[in-house]
Amino acid sequence: MKRRGVEMRLIIGGADALPRKPDAALLKAIARAHRWFEELISARATSLAAIASRQGVTDRYVARLIRLAFLAPKIVEAIAERGELADLKLTPHVDLPLDWTTQKRLVGLE
Repeated sequence: MKRRGVEMRLIIGGADALPRKPDAALLKAIARAHRWFEELISARATSLAAIASRQGVTDRYVARLIRLAFLAPKIVEAIAERGELADLKLTPHVDLPLDWTTQKRLVGLE
């Protein structure tokens, strides 16, 4: 059993397990993080606070989400194409390193 907010999922593993659907909310968050990071490096946005103000969210939320822009491509692929890592917890308390090899090892893809 896996919890995500108010949702409860029964995760059945093994060779006969049905493929999981990609997590649309997580994919949207990853896309948003990439867009925000691009705004910062291209100077279209001057700070996380500016992005937060424009989006109507807190700067703390932007800071937490923007970390998703640094996920290893293999992790994003696993989420998008194979529906893996749907229960990936990326909270402020889970700090994935920038090194992609270490990231993949920590989430079980290597």
